[in-house]
Amino acid sequence: MRPADASFPPQGPTVTATKHTHITPATFFESRRKLFWLIAAFVVALDQLTKLWLWRPPFSADRPLVLIPGLLQLISHPGNTKGALGFGPSNPMFYVVPALLGLVVMVYFLLTTSSGNGLVAAALGLLAGGDVGNLIDRLVLHRVRDFIDLHWHETFHWSTFNVADSAICIGFAVIVIDVLFPRGRAEPAEGETPEGSPEHGSA
Repeated sequence: MRPADASFPPQGPTVTATKHTHITPATFFESRRKLFWLIAAFVVALDQLTKLWLWRPPFSADRPLVLIPGLLQLISHPGNTKGALGFGPSNPMFYVVPALLGLVVMVYFLLTTSSGNGLVAAALGLLAGGDVGNLIDRLVLHRVRDFIDLHWHETFHWSTFNVADSAICIGFAVIVIDVLFPRGRAEPAEGETPEGSPEHGSA
């Protein structure tokens, strides 16, 4: 009588297939979207709260709230109906469509970027949050509320701005730096060669 397992063919060594995972735009978006949305939401909330508390307060251009003497102060401002730095037509609705298109471009950039860390996602979150913060002003008040006065004593005054403008500038600067000075490629995942191919054991 044959052994009970004689009907089964001999089993070779068990081979476990190694699944090679590629960083695709979709998986990048899934892993970074929380950081993007958290930063964007924080910027919008901070921008609107500071505008609510600090825009048109008891102090004025004649009685500013000095934060850093000769450099930084808060002043009352009637609101900006033009574009950045006071350029463009004095029609707030003129800037609504570009702001919405900008949000679409940011999300597309988030989906298609090949960056392996959250720096780009954070920068896009700053850009999106600042864009939405000023967009709310244009839609609701038909003007952008500015109150931060950056200057050098009495010889130079930068255009009055707000938290949303600051977030946009910082986010844009980070994107430019990332493009001009790209970081090295991410370390290969465990079980992969530097070229991205799964490691094979020696025979």
